[in-house]
Amino acid sequence: RVDPGPGSGRALKRKYGPSSWDGQVPWERGSMIVPQVAESDVEEFIQQELDSFAPMTPRPLTMQEVLDMLDPQRIAKFLHVEVPIRIAERIRWIREIRNWQEIPELVEIEDAHVNVFRDFRLVQRKPTLDAFTAVVERAMQKQQPVRLKVSLAMHRLHTMRGEQFGSELIDPWLDNFLLNCIGTEMLMSQYLACVNMKSGAAAPLAGIVDPDCDVAQICRETAMHVQEITEEHTGRTPKIEVKEFHDKAVPRFSYIPGFLRFIMTEVLKNSCRATAEVAKSDREVQKRPIEIIVCADDHEVAIRVNDRARGIPFGVGQKVWSYLYTTANKDKSISYATTATSLAGYGIGLPLSRLYARYFGGTLKLVSLPGYGTSVDLFLRRVNSKQVEIVPDNDN
Repeated sequence: RVDPGPGSGRALKRKYGPSSWDGQVPWERGSMIVPQVAESDVEEFIQQELDSFAPMTPRPLTMQEVLDMLDPQRIAKFLHVEVPIRIAERIRWIREIRNWQEIPELVEIEDAHVNVFRDFRLVQRKPTLDAFTAVVERAMQKQQPVRLKVSLAMHRLHTMRGEQFGSELIDPWLDNFLLNCIGTEMLMSQYLACVNMKSGAAAPLAGIVDPDCDVAQICRETAMHVQEITEEHTGRTPKIEVKEFHDKAVPRFSYIPGFLRFIMTEVLKNSCRATAEVAKSDREVQKRPIEIIVCADDHEVAIRVNDRARGIPFGVGQKVWSYLYTTANKDKSISYATTATSLAGYGIGLPLSRLYARYFGGTLKLVSLPGYGTSVDLFLRRVNSKQVEIVPDNDN
């Protein structure tokens, strides 16, 4: 199924490259063999292939390797093998849930994943990448609603089966599933951006990666965006101050701006909403500024968000990282999805932000001082070779 290619004997010695963390250049591994399958045999073939691909070992990339794969042919070859491996693993996780067919959202997600796997398994990359690009575009469209749907599915499981599917089981399951999704989404987004670069369309210099990511500027832009959302939903605009502390140059590094914007948006939405709710007047809102501190050394970039919104009770503690916890809907008789807004309510913002931070080896931590406020610390690795994908895998 995976052709080791010419020189397979030499491949056993592993090919070393300047950016390889495991001594093997990712795009020089084997290619996908696409067989001729009769239409009547496709479904049986796909099920057999799912069983074969699920135990395969995914190959995490470093940030430097992502930057080394800007040629569409090169990254397409890697994706053609890697995406089916990660998709098959997620399908297996769904099917391992007892009576998963009783949960409509899981049925939809499983069906969409099987379709994506089928498309990748049967598509050819030659003579041109057009067909492969179309498959990636369809897969990206199918991936968009997955995060919310899988969260809804877990809430439904918890409601139907109680503590049998409590946070002790659901939270790690969702962490693995969504972290796997983030990686697949990154790879496919990067490929499409590289195709646009090759065609001359406007795109960042390195796909979705900015080799010179300006952390402070992204924080400022995100702060303005969240202020607008908060004003729309609460009628108040919390004050947000961005401060930089550095000995040398402004903290910049290779990173995916979209990931940083997502993390900062979710963190700031919590702080802004809490500030707007705790303040009794617009004047008091201005007396409770939210502070964003950006600093860095040669190895890491650090961002701290401080607010004075009276913090989170000690009784809540680490529940803020649970997908089953949300402060937006206190009435359990009402579906949390029906009362959610762009400011709050889905219950996946903070835990998903932590996954985006963790994806390339970073961390997101929260400290609450009840009666005073909350501090959230984001640490991101700055050295390209140290930024390695975290790809959950049961077998390896």
